[in-house]
Amino acid sequence: MTAIPTVFGDGIIDVHVASGVVRITLGMQTAASASVKEGKPEASAMLVVPVLQLPNLARVLAEVTRQIEAKAKENLASQAGAQANQGQPAQAEPQDQVAGAFRFNG
Repeated sequence: MTAIPTVFGDGIIDVHVASGVVRITLGMQTAASASVKEGKPEASAMLVVPVLQLPNLARVLAEVTRQIEAKAKENLASQAGAQANQGQPAQAEPQDQVAGAFRFNG
């Protein structure tokens, strides 16, 4: 099996549409970019998608987001229930990380 490159982006810097192709420039905040006066992220990769496939990509990303939110709420509710059983006050805000991981194949 051929290894595929892995890229990281914690934001979108630019979106450009031309000739039936959407080019999405992903960015990432680094120590160097954070120290710059504007604090702008640096480009980390470009995602290139045929414009006709953009609705499918958006649908899948929206579904993954919905599933992550549901899983986070479920984990928060179970943590609150466990704390209530131990006599501890429930936390008002969700934790930074969702326990466990899952894969979406849509």
